Amino acid sequence: MEFRDYQKNIIDIASNIIKKRKMVYLAMEVRTGKTLTSLGLAEKLGCENVLFLTKKKAISSITSDYDLMCPASFSLFTINYESIHKAPNVKWDMIILDEAHGLGAFPKPSKRAKQVSAMIKKQNPYVCFLSGTPTPESYCQMYHQVYGVPGNPFSAFR
Repeated sequence: MEFRDYQKNIIDIASNIIKKRKMVYLAMEVRTGKTLTSLGLAEKLGCENVLFLTKKKAISSITSDYDLMCPASFSLFTINYESIHKAPNVKWDMIILDEAHGLGAFPKPSKRAKQVSAMIKKQNPYVCFLSGTPTPESYCQMYHQVYGVPGNPFSAFR
């Protein structure tokens, strides 16, 4: 499996950002390979255990992309957001949050955002957000997408 040139470029840039900030947001157009790009990022970072949170319908597609990529460096566990409580209790090196805009309730965080935040605080992994529409209705939705990551851009604000 070979990455496209723009995906290689994004992986390189994102790896520098995530090493500094512990998070990166891949707001890429639909059908540009966000899933493969995020898996390539996990491989470049040398992650061993990667948790991929997504919608139930997307699990088989993500698993197919992982199998197509065939990385030797990490194992992937894919689960839907509603089943986050069933995720194995292992040390996640990276958590990938697909359709991250679904975490962006405002003014109060959603139950899903609170669960993801608790897992991030407990694990302290790299966090990769994926979305084709990061702010579908308002820029305010960005806050609860990233608030659970220590050192996020809004961490100085309540």
